[in-house]
Amino acid sequence: MTVGLIAAVAAAFAYALASILQAVGAARTSKGDALDPRLLLRLVKEIPYLIGLVADGVGFVLGLVAIQFLPLFLAEALISSSVGITAILAVIFLKVKLATIEKWALVGLVAGLACLAISAESEQAQPLDTVWRWVELSGVILVVIAAFVASKLPPARVGVGLAIASGLAFSGMAIAARSLDVPDPFWELIKDPTFYSVCIYGLLGVMLFATALQRASVTTVTALVFGLETVIPSIIGILFLGDSTREGMWPVASVGFILALVCTTILARQAEPEVGESDHDPASEREPAPEPS
Repeated sequence: MTVGLIAAVAAAFAYALASILQAVGAARTSKGDALDPRLLLRLVKEIPYLIGLVADGVGFVLGLVAIQFLPLFLAEALISSSVGITAILAVIFLKVKLATIEKWALVGLVAGLACLAISAESEQAQPLDTVWRWVELSGVILVVIAAFVASKLPPARVGVGLAIASGLAFSGMAIAARSLDVPDPFWELIKDPTFYSVCIYGLLGVMLFATALQRASVTTVTALVFGLETVIPSIIGILFLGDSTREGMWPVASVGFILALVCTTILARQAEPEVGESDHDPASEREPAPEPS
């Protein structure tokens, strides 16, 4: 369990750094269609986004390690605490001043995570039958449909819709990672539908997150993504994957989960760095109007 706790905390730090850098990179990149796979190709040309993507990759690997050792309600709450770390980084490096409620939210977040840590029972997830592994993979279709529907929303709501689709994708990735059984030899993973679930959900989540950042504030996007990514896998883990608390510790776990989720949402306000207008604003590329003679 100690390995999982260390990995989850390290993943939270990596994601905090990635959120700020990716928001900066997304703000500098020209907007495309709401569902544009070429967006990632444009984004990786921006150094901040590229570094943020590397940090995301590190966080992703650490998160997979954490999910293998911890129940999802604890692992996801710890990883989602990255918004609290982002708030602290914003204070240190961006000179942001926290409001009183945000300072209390930091205290509440720590208290909530402590409740979860002492109440969680460390055990492997229950293995899924092959048919359920394919069902897990087929859920990708639902995420794609959600993203398509979001792309058809009014412009003011597209970012929120894409953030929800991203949260669903990352939820699918977390659930798949929790049920993933690494074989010996490990290369036999290519035979497991769950392995492809982790990869495809993860790729969709990254692409939709980046697209949502161009259409809504990182405050809104982060709160929605982390909120969904915390709640949905936690429920699935308890109902179907054998995640549980120590005997008699359900009340403590419930209070800790709710406290961590509420405080994470409050602190998501500080996940938004101040960035300038996109350097690729189409309006800036238009030819200047001729001067009157």
